[in-house]
Amino acid sequence: MVEQANMEKILKEAAGGADGGGAGAGMGYSALPGLVRELIRTPGFKELLLIHLRDVNPENAAELVRTFIWEDVAFSMSVLGASPSLVNWVVELLLELGKQLNNFTLDILKDFIARLGKDLDTERLKQLPSAYAPLVNQLLLEDREALDALIAGIGAAAERMMQAGERTWRKIWNTADFGKIRVGLTAHLEARRAELDGEPGLLNPVAISNLLGVVPPLANYTLRVITRALQSLNLPAEILANAVFQLLEDIDMAEMGGLVNALAGLVTALHRGNLVLGRDEPRFKGVLERVTRELVDNVDGEAFREMLVALKEDGAVIGQVVSGYIYATPESTAQVARALYLAVGAALRSAAEHMRRFSELPSEAVAAMDAYFEEAVDPRELARIINYNAVLLNKALDARPDLLPGFMAKLLASLDNEALAEAGKKIALQLSDAALSDPAVKAALEPEAVGERINAALAAFNAFAWRNPGLLAEKAERVLATINVDELVLAGSELAAAAFTALRRHPEVIGKAVKPVMAKAAAPAAAAAAALGALLCAGLLIRRLRKR
Repeated sequence: MVEQANMEKILKEAAGGADGGGAGAGMGYSALPGLVRELIRTPGFKELLLIHLRDVNPENAAELVRTFIWEDVAFSMSVLGASPSLVNWVVELLLELGKQLNNFTLDILKDFIARLGKDLDTERLKQLPSAYAPLVNQLLLEDREALDALIAGIGAAAERMMQAGERTWRKIWNTADFGKIRVGLTAHLEARRAELDGEPGLLNPVAISNLLGVVPPLANYTLRVITRALQSLNLPAEILANAVFQLLEDIDMAEMGGLVNALAGLVTALHRGNLVLGRDEPRFKGVLERVTRELVDNVDGEAFREMLVALKEDGAVIGQVVSGYIYATPESTAQVARALYLAVGAALRSAAEHMRRFSELPSEAVAAMDAYFEEAVDPRELARIINYNAVLLNKALDARPDLLPGFMAKLLASLDNEALAEAGKKIALQLSDAALSDPAVKAALEPEAVGERINAALAAFNAFAWRNPGLLAEKAERVLATINVDELVLAGSELAAAAFTALRRHPEVIGKAVKPVMAKAAAPAAAAAAALGALLCAGLLIRRLRKR
């Protein structure tokens, strides 16, 4: 019986021979390659080996393993105990195999890969995970120390592979001639692009349909995976929150800040380079103009317009369908409104918090903000926007004089006047109630307070007139000189005629409303009539003076 130590010694000596001989030269690779070499040189051995490999039965492997394991358990366990060295031996074998395969031509390798893929028993390969799953579960998942050791080993191996790969890629990066690579890739891609000129050939619609038919199951599977992943996070709230918070705290914000700084530096460098290349003028402007011009010249405007029309129509359909489901019931509509109100409330709270922070700034910071605002915001640009909009509006109204009247007519005709009047009435009443309920507003509307404000206004007016003697007379004279007396008289006549006509058609108004009021206020009514007569006489007088 071969002991485990002896087997490990044999494999160790064999591995030592791979490094160029040494202590294991008697039983290691120095003897084994020679034996293999002599066997390969023997035609009969090669013929027998090929015949055996062509007719090999995979079922014999299962019988061989059972025989090996259970015929002599101690021996088989000793051999399996030396598996790390055996694995290293196999790894070395695969490494050397890969190096030697690089010496073959592409045709031979393609034929080898084709046969490899054709002859592999994929069904048996699919059974490998299920065969080793119980063993892995017992040895690793139920033994935390063994699992940790395996993960640590895999991590160390992966780290060593990454280090080796990093050195290789760095060496390639430092030694490769990227100028030649650029020229070669450019020539190849341009040649390929030239081959794609002309009308593309139509693909097989059946094949396209079958390929697209894979998308829904794939999407459904992806959604199911995401859903189950999120459902698996259905942990107690405090545990989930603690895990997420710990994750955020473990992220190195210094590295995150470095990333932001690097991006800021990149943007700043691009901007400075833009000015340097353009000699203090933005070079990007010319580049963008050329790119935009070429893009617009090559875009089919009619097709683009049809696309927009199609999107508009499809968007309307989608909106109708979605709104039909969202607002299907009063409860769902109320929930949508609640979500909108919550969003508005959150935005208002955020805006209020921002304004609170601004209001708490010291005067120096506010002065700095004013300077920044004055530096960044040019009121002339706002004036340009207003001017251009005015020019555009004038052109639109000149082209369509009926545009605004027609728009307003349609708008007014579509309004529910009764509902608007009712809403206005309720709003006015509620606003008045709210205003009067405020002590400050109520106090300001007291007659004494109103009288004081009138007195203050009169005093201010008198002070203005005293400081500017003759100004009011001059302004009044200029206004009277400008007024068209004929139009004034005509307006008064039309107004009086309309009032008399209305009263004549509804005489009951005079009996029910006008007479009692005039009886109680005869003197004010007479004064008003006298004022109206004086106004008409003044108009006639001004008219006669102008004629002279």
